Amino acid sequence: MSIFSWLFSKNTEKNSMVRKWIQQEMKKVDIENPDVYALFLEIIQSAVSWGKSDIKGQDEQSLQVSKQYLGDSTIFEIAAYTYYRVEIWLGKEQPDLAKQIALPIREWIAEKFHTVLYVDERLFNQLFEEQLLRYRSLASAGKDLAELHLELEQRILLTKGDRFNKQSLTNNSANAALDSQYIKSSLIKYEEINIPETIVSIQQYCEKHSKKKFEEKKNKGQLVNKNHEQRDYLYGMALLEQQDWVRACNAFTKVLALNPKHYDALIQRGLLYSTLGQYVDALQDFTVAIEVNPNQSAAYFHRGKCYHRNLRVKDKSLADYSEAIRLSPNHAAGYFGRGELYDEIALYKEKQGFEKNGHLSYAHTSEEFLAAIHDYNQVIVLEPEHDAAYANRALLYARKARAYQDISDIKNAIADFEKAMSLNWEHGYLYKQQDEMKELLEDSQLEKEA
Repeated sequence: MSIFSWLFSKNTEKNSMVRKWIQQEMKKVDIENPDVYALFLEIIQSAVSWGKSDIKGQDEQSLQVSKQYLGDSTIFEIAAYTYYRVEIWLGKEQPDLAKQIALPIREWIAEKFHTVLYVDERLFNQLFEEQLLRYRSLASAGKDLAELHLELEQRILLTKGDRFNKQSLTNNSANAALDSQYIKSSLIKYEEINIPETIVSIQQYCEKHSKKKFEEKKNKGQLVNKNHEQRDYLYGMALLEQQDWVRACNAFTKVLALNPKHYDALIQRGLLYSTLGQYVDALQDFTVAIEVNPNQSAAYFHRGKCYHRNLRVKDKSLADYSEAIRLSPNHAAGYFGRGELYDEIALYKEKQGFEKNGHLSYAHTSEEFLAAIHDYNQVIVLEPEHDAAYANRALLYARKARAYQDISDIKNAIADFEKAMSLNWEHGYLYKQQDEMKELLEDSQLEKEA
């Protein structure tokens, strides 16, 4: 049975994580100066293209068959076979470079597929080796490409879109024949087009990079570490898109093990720690990021937000927000975060004043109240459709309007409520307060007329 067929309920193109990943990853390849990692990506790209090219005479029925063999499990089977062919070519044509090229590629294949297919890494490597041994054994026994294709065909058959069921496969010989015909035709095209293209790319790489130049560039393992660092960071970002917080955090930790001063990895892991409730660890990462690059605003902003939202340390939060604004005065998020903090401090003072003096107007013109208005104004200047800034400013105006019943404050509150709700329907909860302001405006105008 195929290594992963028993793990998959839907081995289809739509459900393929590898297809989504390779599309983004290939955009980052330097075509003019490819490295070993680029060769690995080309092998995966070739595997992804298997079965997708038009087959002469293919009808609708054959097209439906193909849709069941375009998922990650089949991609792995093709990638493993392609790797075997590359490994054999390197052993014959470039023995001096064979290990330096083949071993990293194998590590990256294992890294990508064992995470995508949710298989323990040690078990994956064991099964991967067993699979390569099958191909090697056939070759050692003098079997030709037809025999290798027959072995690969059987493995691909076991990755079909539905869970593998030997009984249903044997009972429906017509479907099995269609599947077999499709796989055979696809393998022929793959052997004629993709395998030669992959070998040519590796050959060109070997010609361009002699063993001596490769060793110089490697520079005592730094090249491999750099590739791993970049790979793990990009992999962590991909996991973030999938909202796989724990595995993404582990990926960024691997980056920082290679390069403790990787600014972006420190920021991303700090944000993940905040998401996971590990606020002390988050602060540590943001602080280290500030030490690495004190002229970047991101670490100040996120540390300020952590102090503000999670730890409620207002003075440190205010200092970090202000430094982030100083470094990036056109970044609206810094103003909005500081505006919310000023808003909270002003509201606290208002409540204290009311409890002590029984007078609603207390502190409505405090420095923090005015500072909050100023920061929300700045957010709206930078981002005119920032709905949350309109909503928060409206609530500030409404609080002041209730205390002083000033017509300009009432009108400002009504206008901001209207704008916030027009930009985002989720602010619909503000209708009640807008109606309150409209009633207050009518009463104030009547009193003025009287």
